[in-house]
Amino acid sequence: MPNLKNKKRGKIMKKIVILVSVLMLLIVNVVNAKSNKAKKRIGDKKFEKIMKDFQLEAVIETTKGNISVYLYPEAAPKNVANFVFLAKNNFYNGLTFHRVIPNGLVQGGDPLGNGTGTAGYFLNDEISDWLNFDNEGMLAFANSGPNTNSSQFFITMQAMSSLNGKHTIIGGTKSREDLGVLRTIRQDDKILNIDIKGRKVDKFLDYFSEEVSEWERKLEKPVNHE
Repeated sequence: MPNLKNKKRGKIMKKIVILVSVLMLLIVNVVNAKSNKAKKRIGDKKFEKIMKDFQLEAVIETTKGNISVYLYPEAAPKNVANFVFLAKNNFYNGLTFHRVIPNGLVQGGDPLGNGTGTAGYFLNDEISDWLNFDNEGMLAFANSGPNTNSSQFFITMQAMSSLNGKHTIIGGTKSREDLGVLRTIRQDDKILNIDIKGRKVDKFLDYFSEEVSEWERKLEKPVNHE
């Protein structure tokens, strides 16, 4: 009888070991899948199509009216994700347009309001071959040199080809009306809110879970939010 009991115990233990092994394998596969998803970037046509299919837009609400822009995650995925992340965390709410070049560009998103502030971290440039400043209404990240993108952004009011290759473009105005509102903005006018729209917007940032975790750790929110 003892031998039979031992055999039964042995069979049960084998089954438990097999089940645990299968569960561990499934967990590893899920982790690897997420990691591989995050590693896919520019140059991967399938990834670019996924990004484009989100059809992301942003409505920048200001004290002078709303400016609607298309976002281009297929061209600059990480930088667009950063813009979406900051907007969803209300980072921009209450910040000013601290720099305005008449008929040139409007710049905002600086938590210090003097052109030196950041979100507490930096991103590398993502310069696309098919996006440039040869047209007006381009939304791009401001920087202090290569690979120093953070929270500050600007929108152009005319073609500015001298900026080509120097700034990461993340979007463009939707209409002439949006450009009209842009041209009325003056220094110290405020950003009230930035609303992100599109298809399955909440799932967009899932593709950048590692980056988002890092940004959340480093994010320095503006002190004087209104």
